[in-house]
Amino acid sequence: MARPASLSRERIVAAAERLLERGEALTARSIADELACDPAALYRHVVSMDELLRLVGDSVLAGVDTRERPAEGWQESVVRICCSLRTVHLRRPRIAALVQTAPTRMPNELRITEAVLREFRRAGFEPSRAADAYHAVIELTIGSAAIDAGLATRTAAERSAEYGRWRKAYSGLDADGHPHSVALASRLYSGTADRRFRHALEALVRGLALD
Repeated sequence: MARPASLSRERIVAAAERLLERGEALTARSIADELACDPAALYRHVVSMDELLRLVGDSVLAGVDTRERPAEGWQESVVRICCSLRTVHLRRPRIAALVQTAPTRMPNELRITEAVLREFRRAGFEPSRAADAYHAVIELTIGSAAIDAGLATRTAAERSAEYGRWRKAYSGLDADGHPHSVALASRLYSGTADRRFRHALEALVRGLALD
């Protein structure tokens, strides 16, 4: 009979990810049951559940492209990194939710933070301005991902139909009380969420360059 695989931090994180993807509660007991081990054994590999949650949240950030590309302008690099960050959030929204309220301070989050700050410093931003710019683009990116997560798992046709229902609701408002909403209803939520995010991000980055 094959011996069970030894417990490790990697196996614990993977088990926690599986539970989250299935929509199950994440507790020491549920993880131990998933791994067929005693809950106390987990704490030989992680200090606390808080640390484990941060490790799990950080795992979703592994796919973010932060490579330095000297031929790319700093604005292009910031947009690329943030678009990549938003994409990984939308790909695994249940796990990404763990990193939407606080930074993990773990390797992948630190790598992303370093890369975005690197680009603002490359642009010549002084320290306080670089920090403010970092917060602006990261908060837009994470906030956009959180807003769009609910529709991210639907097909393109389903998302388009939902946006159509929203536009119809705005167009049906009382024109006296909401004249601008009614007049522009057909233009609200046009195209894809990705397009709208990129437009907002590029406009923000251009504004930061002029600040």
